Order: sequence, then C-alpha cells, then structure tokens
Amino acid sequence: MKKQPEPFDENWQRYCPQKPFPPYRHIPGVTPHPIRDPLGHSYGMEEAHDAEPLPPKLWRQNEDYLYGVDLYNFAYWWEAHEAWEGLWHQAEDTYRLFLQGLIQVSASLIKYHMRMLRPLRTLSTAGRDKLRQVVAECDDMEGNYMGINLPDFLNSADAFFAPFFADIVSETTYHEVSVKPLILLD
Repeated sequence: MKKQPEPFDENWQRYCPQKPFPPYRHIPGVTPHPIRDPLGHSYGMEEAHDAEPLPPKLWRQNEDYLYGVDLYNFAYWWEAHEAWEGLWHQAEDTYRLFLQGLIQVSASLIKYHMRMLRPLRTLSTAGRDKLRQVVAECDDMEGNYMGINLPDFLNSADAFFAPFFADIVSETTYHEVSVKPLILLD
C-alpha cells in the first residue's frame, strides 16, 4: 500500500479536538473507500448536518467547518473535502465559493501526494482562484473570511504550489517543500 500522507506539521493546533481523526487517510484507489466500502472508516455512518446551516459569521460554532480545517491541516485531505462538501451543498454565494475553493485546494493536495501533476495544477489553480474571488467579495478589508486570513493563506499556497508549475518537476520537487499551506484560524 502507498504510504499515508503525513501532516506538514504534526504539532499544529486543533480547532475541533472533540472529534477524533479517522483511523487512516483515504487515498483513492489505494485505501478502502471510507463511505462505500464495508471496510471503510466511515462506512454505515450517517452524516449529521444541521437542518439550517450556520451563517459564515458563526464559523466558530460550526463543528463541520472546524473539523474540516483539522482534517485538512493533518493531511486527511479527502476527509476534509467530504466534511466541507456537506456544508457546500447548503451554502450560497460567497460562502459556497469559499468552501468550493477549500475543497479544490484539499483535493489538489491528494493529487500532490499521489504525484498526479496535471490534476494538482488544475485543482490548485481553480481552488486558489475561487479563494481570491472570495477576498474580492468579502466585507473584511483585510480579506479575512471564516477565521482565515485569505491573503496570507493564498501566499503560502501559491509558494507551495509554484514549483509544480515548472517545466520540469521531478521527485525531488516533492521533497523540497519549504512552505506549508496550513490553515490558521484567528
């Protein structure tokens, strides 16, 4: 089995520590599908979402969002994508765009782990473009949205992904990560 993704910083703070991490990080085509496979870590579990989604300004109370941030920061990228997707289905406008941007950046990190360069480029670009649009649309002058300083996050994400847009990308490129695209909430 392909090695599991490793967190960029295993000592990073948690935002939803009451929710435990799954027993493994899903890698499509390598590990059991968490939901569809009877061996999956979330097989048979009902996803519970609030009937009325919390507005973005109440992000500190949104366990699904906070847990998604934890999953993302600890390299459970597929699981983060799933945590945010439930919210995304209920969201509208800028909130929806924000979640879709996070989902695409998270998915691009799965492709980073799998060494799939083309989808890494496509997803990371699409996700970052959506987050840039959120910065333009949000009410905060500094570009903070749902606890994330988006300009700071985008700077680190841009620096992280830049080497993967070079004409030549080797295995060494994957090991020379100097910037960590982690989410820091205020």
